[in-house]
Amino acid sequence: MTSKTDRMGNPPSSDQIRRAPKVLLHDHLDGGLRPGTIVDLARGTGYTQLPETDADRLGVWFRESADSGSLERYLETFSHTVGVMQTREALARVAAECAEDLAEDGVVYAEVRYAPEQHLEKGLTLEEVVE
Repeated sequence: MTSKTDRMGNPPSSDQIRRAPKVLLHDHLDGGLRPGTIVDLARGTGYTQLPETDADRLGVWFRESADSGSLERYLETFSHTVGVMQTREALARVAAECAEDLAEDGVVYAEVRYAPEQHLEKGLTLEEVVE
């Protein structure tokens, strides 16, 4: 599509947008975890600081925090995602799910970044985090 509307003057449908190939040039690995994954990883790693332990309620909390207009509250969300991403297994799961979610959304090219030094709390080395 080269314009915002089709030849009849209609905007693209949600389905057309979903199916269209997309490029994502700036995404954070620790910014898009599935709520269910966060809950599972918290249980598995002993992380006890989640504001909610039900995945649906946690998803609502994340959406409300992101939309709150408060930088402090928005940044708090990352303390929880990074908090559960402190093992090799957690990092591998989050990376795999990120790729799955991007593909499901029609992303054909993505530049996903993260800060390896934020994943050392449970004893991983920088080399292990990057592997």
